[in-house]
Amino acid sequence: RPKGAGPDVLLSVNPFRTIPRLYDLPDGWRRAATAAAERKSSSTPPHVFSVAERAWRSVLSAAGTPQALVCNGESGAGKTEACRQMLRFIAHASADCRAVSAAAGGAKEEASKLEDAVLNTTCVLEAFGNARTKHNHNSSRFGKLTCLGVTPHGKGGVVSSCSFRTLLLERSRVAGQAAGERSFHVFYWLLEARGLDPDSYAMLGGTARSPAPPAATEAADTIYAASEEEAEGEAAEGRPEMDAKLAGGAEGEAAESEAAPGDTIADDPIAGGTDDGEVKTEAGEAAPSSELAVVEAALAALGFSAADVAGVWSTLLGLLELGNVAFIAPGGEGDSVRSEGGGSSLVEEAAPLERAAEALGVPAAKLQKALTMRTHTALAGRGSSSQIPLSPSEAAEARDALTRHLYQHVFDFLVLRLNAHLAPPSSGGKGGEEARSLMLLDIVGFEDVGSNSSSCSNSLEQLLINYANELLQRLFNAHVFEREAALYKAEGIDDAAVSYTSNDAVLAVLSAAPYGLIPLLEEQGKLGERGSSAAFSLEVFRHHGRTRHVAKPRRLSAGEADGRVFVVSHFAGDISYDSRHFVEKNVEALHKDLHDLLPLLAGYAKVVLATTMPTAPPPRWGKKKTAGKKVPSATAKIRGSFGISSTFTSQANALLETLQSGTPHFVRCLKPNSAQTGGDFDSALVLAQLNSLGVLETVRIRREGFPVRTDFAEVWALGWAAVVRVTPQASRLSAKQRAEAVLQRLPRDMWKLGHTKAFLRDGALGLLEAELAAEKAGSATAIQAL
Repeated sequence: RPKGAGPDVLLSVNPFRTIPRLYDLPDGWRRAATAAAERKSSSTPPHVFSVAERAWRSVLSAAGTPQALVCNGESGAGKTEACRQMLRFIAHASADCRAVSAAAGGAKEEASKLEDAVLNTTCVLEAFGNARTKHNHNSSRFGKLTCLGVTPHGKGGVVSSCSFRTLLLERSRVAGQAAGERSFHVFYWLLEARGLDPDSYAMLGGTARSPAPPAATEAADTIYAASEEEAEGEAAEGRPEMDAKLAGGAEGEAAESEAAPGDTIADDPIAGGTDDGEVKTEAGEAAPSSELAVVEAALAALGFSAADVAGVWSTLLGLLELGNVAFIAPGGEGDSVRSEGGGSSLVEEAAPLERAAEALGVPAAKLQKALTMRTHTALAGRGSSSQIPLSPSEAAEARDALTRHLYQHVFDFLVLRLNAHLAPPSSGGKGGEEARSLMLLDIVGFEDVGSNSSSCSNSLEQLLINYANELLQRLFNAHVFEREAALYKAEGIDDAAVSYTSNDAVLAVLSAAPYGLIPLLEEQGKLGERGSSAAFSLEVFRHHGRTRHVAKPRRLSAGEADGRVFVVSHFAGDISYDSRHFVEKNVEALHKDLHDLLPLLAGYAKVVLATTMPTAPPPRWGKKKTAGKKVPSATAKIRGSFGISSTFTSQANALLETLQSGTPHFVRCLKPNSAQTGGDFDSALVLAQLNSLGVLETVRIRREGFPVRTDFAEVWALGWAAVVRVTPQASRLSAKQRAEAVLQRLPRDMWKLGHTKAFLRDGALGLLEAELAAEKAGSATAIQAL
């Protein structure tokens, strides 16, 4: 990055192997970065630490402008590791400042372990939100914005608070996964710790029925049962007091979730370990060998009691048992238990149902009825209700919807508790400088799961992820290209206008009301039982079939049907979507009977729901009264319910506004090959990523424009010797005229003068520096000759 160049874009390539000392944190690194900052140089090597250092110094500057580290790229490109290491660097800088301040003051400052706690949250969130996919062993299946509060302290600054905002957890992964993929890490680690086989659980792709829980789990269940009231009280309070001591003591960092130096995504299936399960702390001490033990240690350091932890595990085991509840049609064979209502589906085996009901604290009969029956309210007349039996497939979908719904609440519960624990302590009325904002965004890049697979199709999840990436590309355009064009115009360099590919049109196709794809999808959801995914597909082609941003596919993959597949021309390229189940996924509301079941849950599931749903909203499928009339469920949905896509777009746009409030620093992560092997560089694959991330567009504009900007005084400092030797009176000219006199020695197409600074092409400064060196050498030779 030449001095004065436009905004930095760091390219971070996942090496898929260990590189010794790649992520070491020696004092020498910070000394080099400090020296570079003091001489206003950009000579620090391209590294995620360089980006973190620049953002850290900027947020602590006099201006105190909010800073945002935006890290994105394809799955498997190393985003999680890059964000983890930048967060680790920031925590290290904060801890260094505390230590220096305490030493200088001579007083024993309380060793706040907030930095360690922030790192521990990475372990927890990756356990519950990351999963193994075909492309990545530790793929983040949600977007995460880490918001750090940074307070100036002495000659540096300290992290004083932390909070998280999450986006679009891929909860569909809870109930089932594509071939060769897995559910969230925590399920497998929990079963491994309990001595249970994942293949025994249908939710994890198994076919066998789960065995009864082993006796080893009784101790944890006893701890939970003994402390249930205490746990409920803590969760209901919602904002527990911050521990004075986090992450396991003054020196211990056993629970810290960071990879050993050089670990990559492929080698790091857990947050801070290797495939053998052994975890090393930064000090090199051995941490708990079990992945679950690492998570439990992190939870304990973050204020979760033994009762909390046991309760969360009990709830997850209950969801796994719930996934094993299978249904058959009446008259089927096997150990059947007939539901109330006669003609409804039968539960094939009673044991999983009973274990799930016990873990969730609800009577098995009520759970069974809610899964196999649905209350229907008539659309006409007096709105009379009737019980409708569900077919086995409908009952299975109701079961899956309940598991997805409850897991989302567990995830949200953890985030709320983490945010409460990491919130700044009360100032007690004392004044102090307001914390400044430093943000880190970790989100998957444009996703096309169907590009290299005939068995997978892009669905609603991919459409929403790609919409978020279009917004991030819009941010990138605004910060890199539009500001570039505005600067040229302000400096009077109109003939160097920047031309770039805008994605405003595709954003309008996706989200502009009333006929954007997402508004059309929401409209189908509001139609209740009259809405369908097929109707949504028809509406898409009716409104966009003749535009250049939506089209029908030229050829269909296996399992795709003509008429339901549409292609969107994203900034990253054409991506096809199979609209099957779009509406169902978007609404995914629990039917009234399941919704009415939620208040009946007891045990820790009740604690979770009390935290995430402090005031239970009316059920989407229930009755509402309007003007004295009973409104049936389908009409109730039209009166203001919102689907997943609407919620997500609101969150994504709010995220964009937050990022726009500060100065972004972009880290574009690249995957060198699809096989996740070290030393293999697939040029075509990397080129496609560079194009989809806007990097090639940046390079083009840089080459066509004038990326080096410097003030007139510096130009004069580099070339005055040669100019004065030829034109002695040049020193009496204005600053701009002196700069022009220097630059006239270069080819005319290599520079332009603005109103306040000089704009140079790459290499111009090098030529001036070489000329200055030659002048100095000549002068030295002349002096020596005398």
